[in-house]
Amino acid sequence: MRLLFWIIIVLAPFIGNSQAYDDLSKPNSYRSADNPNYWKNKMPRAEYWQQDVHYSIKADIDETSDIITASQTLEYWNNSPAELDFVYFHLYQNAFQPDSYYDNLQENNKKKPKYSEYESAKKGTEIINLSISGKELKTELD
Repeated sequence: MRLLFWIIIVLAPFIGNSQAYDDLSKPNSYRSADNPNYWKNKMPRAEYWQQDVHYSIKADIDETSDIITASQTLEYWNNSPAELDFVYFHLYQNAFQPDSYYDNLQENNKKKPKYSEYESAKKGTEIINLSISGKELKTELD
């Protein structure tokens, strides 16, 4: 009887205390096996797949100069049966600077957009480096 008492006392804190999926937990518990919303846990058919992406963004907003300085780490899991040869990133901020498609559109519509100091200097989104498993990758800006 005493042994059973001590077993219950010792094990009580661990019963029902497993780490369940928490949508607010950091970092990236979304891919957890007990997340009911994760696609791998509710696949409609065997050949079904989706890509997985996890972003970690650190940003600083300087209100006096209207400049956002940020760094981003992106984790990408290719779950498709095909190998990826390239990945596209939309650098939306770069659309609003001289010599961009937007600038060309404005010019063709006889409009004169006003650019800030940093837009005029083409200081939009810059990719400093891109790597996969520590290996530097080639980038091309369009």
